[in-house]
Amino acid sequence: MAKSKAKIGDRISFQRKDLSIEGEVEIVRDNSVIVKVSDEAKQIFDYETPRTVVKHSNYVILEPSLTV
Repeated sequence: MAKSKAKIGDRISFQRKDLSIEGEVEIVRDNSVIVKVSDEAKQIFDYETPRTVVKHSNYVILEPSLTV
């Protein structure tokens, strides 16, 4: 899905269990990003924290960060 790698602060969308989730990229790794999701998404997926790992090929950048 991803045509280019997201940067810190970018807003992305990805799929989990047939649901579309949006979140903000906090950390960029070689093969994935760590994304902060909403508290609602955290509860739906029974995550311990509001952060999850998403492979670069499994997201779409919705809104680039405004940092230079």
